[in-house]
Amino acid sequence: MKVLLLQPIIPSEILWGEYIKGEGFVPPIGLICIGGYLKEKKYEVKIKDSQVEKMTEDDLSGYLRENNFDVIGIPTFSNSVAFSYATAKICRKVLPNCKIIFGGVHGTIMPERTLEECSEVDFIVLREGEYRLEALLKYFEGDIEDLKEINGIAYRQNDEIIVQPAEGLVDIDKLPLPAYDLLDMSKYVPHPTQYKVLPNYPLVIQRGCPYNCAFCDAWAVHGRQIRHRSVDNVMKELRLLKEKYNAKGVYFQDSTFLVNKIYIKELLNRMIDEKLNLTWACNTRVNTVDKDILDLMKKAGCWMVVYGIESGNQKSLDLMRKRVTVEQNEEAVKITERAGLVACCSYILAIPGESYDDAMNTINFALKLKGTVGMFYLPIPYPGTDLIDICKEYGGLRDDVKWEDYSAVDFSNPVYINPLIGKERMQKLLGMAMRKYYTNPVIIWKNLRTIQNFTDVKRYFRAFRALFNI
Repeated sequence: MKVLLLQPIIPSEILWGEYIKGEGFVPPIGLICIGGYLKEKKYEVKIKDSQVEKMTEDDLSGYLRENNFDVIGIPTFSNSVAFSYATAKICRKVLPNCKIIFGGVHGTIMPERTLEECSEVDFIVLREGEYRLEALLKYFEGDIEDLKEINGIAYRQNDEIIVQPAEGLVDIDKLPLPAYDLLDMSKYVPHPTQYKVLPNYPLVIQRGCPYNCAFCDAWAVHGRQIRHRSVDNVMKELRLLKEKYNAKGVYFQDSTFLVNKIYIKELLNRMIDEKLNLTWACNTRVNTVDKDILDLMKKAGCWMVVYGIESGNQKSLDLMRKRVTVEQNEEAVKITERAGLVACCSYILAIPGESYDDAMNTINFALKLKGTVGMFYLPIPYPGTDLIDICKEYGGLRDDVKWEDYSAVDFSNPVYINPLIGKERMQKLLGMAMRKYYTNPVIIWKNLRTIQNFTDVKRYFRAFRALFNI
């Protein structure tokens, strides 16, 4: 049985919007994790990343005809699900008898609607994909007789949509390493905000997040229970990336890197003792850092910490259930940069209930913090998040929204329009925030000070072109 794990076709101008000149690509970590598992189970599996290869419909059609796959798996996210649908149509047209399976956050949250909107998809795998996709393959091969034996899938049967709830969690320490060998790793250069040195690759060492921020849908697939891989397991992957793929840097893509400090300290000390000499970045929360852990991170090769600051208004932080204070945000950025690390801070403008002045306060707060990198967004109430209900309560949630509007880079047609501010002023706020931030002399100087070699020069030139669209 031939299996294809396929990144949907999404044109670069859609992926990156006006920031296309700074575009970047990272290996699809979800697909290579599933690919590694299926390889271990002796399935014939390939991964095709149509995004990094900038494939057209004709390119994909030709590839499918040449290979004649039995099963095609396609990930779904709300900001790109329209392209997952379009890619599934191409697959069905070329290979009418293949089984098309969706996975990912969007399909997990909205299985019924997804099956209704996309007639080409046969099954949806809910939550984590490794075990459930294997079970479906066994069903196709006749080793499992009844679909009702498989939990965590959705499908049609006799004109009825069946959703079988997902039960149980994957023991991620027992999974094989991701199948990097199924990709041409030389093609992956991340966005300039995501690396210090090249080659640079992502990895995930934990699944689950115990927090419940109102705007986040990450819990839908991996749940709220934290599971982490053993330190030995992680070190094995880091050595693989360094020795086989010449990695000089990595990005820990976990939602909250420091959620278990005891575990992370053990990992960092191993990285130091074994002299991995990798330059790396991570995401974490401001309430998880202190001077000692930041100093240890720096010693282990960390160069950047990414924080979701979100707002300079305490009422908005409380509404988004961040469980932190404005003062904690400020202190975390200070101690991060004192430790010699870059603070990358993200902000959301025009949160429900905010006035224009409130949004300006967040911009001014960002300028006060002066993190080396600042990213600004408008609210995006993704399906499955409590932000949808909050937007309904405060007003402004559009009733004519299309899946294409759920973009985190193109806010020309925002899903949510704050009634106290209005669409045009929201867009002006976003542009103003970027201009004010990156023309601030202190922030310019901070960025210039981080330049140490020609790679840094090229990285900042890419970022500058993307930011100002030149």
